[in-house]
Amino acid sequence: MSQLDLFDDTTQNNFDHNAFIELLLKESRIRHADVALAKLLNKQIIDDIFYLILLLLRAEQQQHSCLAYEDIDWQDPFTIQAHCQADSTAPWQEATHLKVWQKLQRHPAVGADKPLTLFAQKLYLSRLANYEALLAERFLAMQNQHLVVDESHLSTLLDEYFPTQNKEMIDWQKVACAMAATRGFCVITGGPGTGKTTTVTKLLAILQSLYIKAPLTIKLVAPTGKAAARLSESILGAKAKLELSTQLSELIPEHAQTIHRLLGVIPQSNQYRHNQYDPLHLDLLIIDEASMVDLSLLAKLVQALPSHARLILLGDKDQLASVDTGSVLSDLCQELTLGTLPCYSQVLCDRLNRLCFASQAKLLGQESDFALSDSVAFLQKSHRFDSQSGIGQLALAVNTNDRKLLTQTLQHGYEDISVRPLNNEQYQSLIQRVAGHYSRYLTLMHNGASAQEIHHAFLEYQLLAALREGPYGVEQLNKRIEQALYVRNLIQPINRHYAGQPIMIIENDYQLKLFNGDIGILLMDEQMQLKATFIDEQGSLRSFYPARLPRHENVYAMTIHKSQGSEFANTAMILPPVQRASAGINRQLLYTGITRAKQYFELVAQEQVLLNAMGRSVSRCSGMRERLMRN
Repeated sequence: MSQLDLFDDTTQNNFDHNAFIELLLKESRIRHADVALAKLLNKQIIDDIFYLILLLLRAEQQQHSCLAYEDIDWQDPFTIQAHCQADSTAPWQEATHLKVWQKLQRHPAVGADKPLTLFAQKLYLSRLANYEALLAERFLAMQNQHLVVDESHLSTLLDEYFPTQNKEMIDWQKVACAMAATRGFCVITGGPGTGKTTTVTKLLAILQSLYIKAPLTIKLVAPTGKAAARLSESILGAKAKLELSTQLSELIPEHAQTIHRLLGVIPQSNQYRHNQYDPLHLDLLIIDEASMVDLSLLAKLVQALPSHARLILLGDKDQLASVDTGSVLSDLCQELTLGTLPCYSQVLCDRLNRLCFASQAKLLGQESDFALSDSVAFLQKSHRFDSQSGIGQLALAVNTNDRKLLTQTLQHGYEDISVRPLNNEQYQSLIQRVAGHYSRYLTLMHNGASAQEIHHAFLEYQLLAALREGPYGVEQLNKRIEQALYVRNLIQPINRHYAGQPIMIIENDYQLKLFNGDIGILLMDEQMQLKATFIDEQGSLRSFYPARLPRHENVYAMTIHKSQGSEFANTAMILPPVQRASAGINRQLLYTGITRAKQYFELVAQEQVLLNAMGRSVSRCSGMRERLMRN
């Protein structure tokens, strides 16, 4: 009997449900908690609806917001066909599929104020459906805010901050600024080096100039402490280059904070001090690294905004999505393709042409069914990576699955990249090169440098891995690098904690304000006490006794997922061999790892693994686009 028969009322009585559920558990397709919840929602009945609920819970574990009817493999819904003794290979009839799905509409657990919800042929846990609906509603409301803007003054400011260098080229940074200055909601997306932070800094100068008599209250946030610190550093550097007046400079914030810190975490709770009943005090919120923000957190943040607030999302649409459920930034940017013009209404194009191009018809309207298309700005020109940059070309080849460009890039001999085959010799050589890089910060430590200097030196380099376990995963890599540094007499890892040990927090501690992803280094203080030192997003040093720390691990090597929101001058990445590579090694993962590097990137991998990953793009199921389509 095939898995098809699980959903066929005529054969269910002959199906051994208990044996099949045990198989699903054994193969780690579902969890015991999923079975218990599916039974609870289905009144302890094991039938077709029970299995659909299991599929929904499995989808949520894979960070999908919902389960789409069109995505179900009705012949092998739990992807374990190879483990089943199939008596029949006859496929389902489409009418039967629809009949099963339509039964959901009459199910007592589905509907308004029920645990499950159906929307656009998608099954949701109602909590996630509500988050999606809230975001779609608020994005539209913010986009449609009536903002009073002096267009003549704005046009003058745009010309001042974005002087024309090439009249034939469209300055997309200027366009993004014009859009964001005239709308209550805006998304600014672009790859590494396209100037997202520079654009926003100029935007803030323009906005505060427009409202100089009543300056805006502006907050800058990012999903992690490291991303917030990088945003603060970038804003500070961009401000210095603009030569602003003292008055205007003071009106532009330069210190970002984490989203959790802004909302105000309530210990031992998933709630925050600021919400719809106690909104944040601000006029404009800018969220950097928005691709990392999950559906739940973004919904709670947007819900805490006052009704008049503006919102700007910054991020790279092609990076990995959040660790938790959802992919909001990607959902909002689905229309955008590198090398093509965005779809803007003629009304918006006319306004942008007036503001940016002295009414020249540089932008032509192209209507879109997506209701937020006029609120998405796409920066395409990289100012960090040019034609002489191997990092930029390698990232482009991977992101577009361009195998010809990949071959050209690898054969060109760029000085800022190196690609080495994975074998035992290269593996051992990589460990020694990594140890050599980390010797710098450890030497500074032994020479009595300050904690800030040591942290800065450590963050100049990072080894990334696609896996956690096995010889090519971060756990084994950390041990091997630690041993190599011990042989060089740079560390003494006799105890669990030792001087020079770099660690990453892997569990939130709201009382200590240490969060998953925060990086620290253990150092001796002036009293020769071993302390875990952290540099927060404000650049301040924070120290803790190791015994007080939440769960943490060594971070000589980190997963590519954990590297999101960070940049390193020099980055190395290792991919496992073909026999160990999983479907999780995909295009977005590679692109994210490559674009962590600013100056030099090293890849150690088999060519086939690289090619397989380039051709494997992943997306998360969501109903956000449908909620934002014009009827």
